[in-house]
Amino acid sequence: MARSIKSERHAYLLEKLRKNPFLKDKDLAKAFGVSVSTIRFDRAELGIAEYRERVKNAAREGMNGKDTEGELLDLNVYHDGISVLKTDESMVFDGTDIVKSQFIYAFAENLALNVIDARSMLVKVANVKYIEEVHAGESLVAKSVVMRDRSNEFVVHVHIKVNMVEVFRGKFSLKVLG
Repeated sequence: MARSIKSERHAYLLEKLRKNPFLKDKDLAKAFGVSVSTIRFDRAELGIAEYRERVKNAAREGMNGKDTEGELLDLNVYHDGISVLKTDESMVFDGTDIVKSQFIYAFAENLALNVIDARSMLVKVANVKYIEEVHAGESLVAKSVVMRDRSNEFVVHVHIKVNMVEVFRGKFSLKVLG
């Protein structure tokens, strides 16, 4: 009898984490009505990584098949997120070390989209400002915050800094499709 309950919990755990790799052990424990230790044992038996590793893997592989730029450090779905992108020579204008704005925008947009956990979205409006130039080799640190959530429409602010100096800020109006 206990074997069957455990098997069902394992199957449900795999499904929940497949749909949302950003669920923390305490949230899973609450959803299953078991202790955090039980969830940790279940994850170990199933070979499921701990929270931070799942977040890193999701950033590397991309959410829902989207390419994700940078390394996702923290993500609280529908609330906020932090990501880092190391720039390189492949991102610059010919003959300079200045990073093209399209890479900075794509990085910001990607974080804005990732903080809203939806299968498909449309960027309705993007209001962006490039404040300082970025040079190859610099690390971009992006922070996103969901400012508004109204019936499948969201406003997400993204601020990007290099060495604690803001270089970009954007306000993305997003609509969840389907």
